[in-house]
Amino acid sequence: MNIESKLSGHWTDEEIIGHLYGVGPENGHLEHCADCQIRLSAMQAQRQALETATADNDGVTFDFLAAQRRAIYQRLEQPVRWWSLAYVRRVAAGIAAAVVLSGSAYMYQQNRSMEMARERAEDAKLLQEVTAMASMDSGAQSTEPLQGLFE
Repeated sequence: MNIESKLSGHWTDEEIIGHLYGVGPENGHLEHCADCQIRLSAMQAQRQALETATADNDGVTFDFLAAQRRAIYQRLEQPVRWWSLAYVRRVAAGIAAAVVLSGSAYMYQQNRSMEMARERAEDAKLLQEVTAMASMDSGAQSTEPLQGLFE
């Protein structure tokens, strides 16, 4: 009802319950909307029924609380089944995280190895250029004018 309420412009159940307890929205929607008034009336009737049912019982007995406690302890002692939904979700989340991390590491390694190969190629090219420049006899040509001054 909540999604349909939001789409149709009606109040959600949470907003009606908030209004029931005096903390809900005060936009005047209930004054004009018969559907929301009917839902509010139904919730008020349920609240009254619950209050009268609890008012008839003066208190909760010790035996009731002890039985409730035993039931809780019994459920806590039961082993968790591997196929339980919460366990499956945790395992699935762990597997998904491992896949994402390993994929990221693989892509980083591939990118890094390509970058290193490119750097090696650039270093080899630089070495070839320096070797070619050194093998040329350009040193003798550049020092001839200076040597001519001393002769």
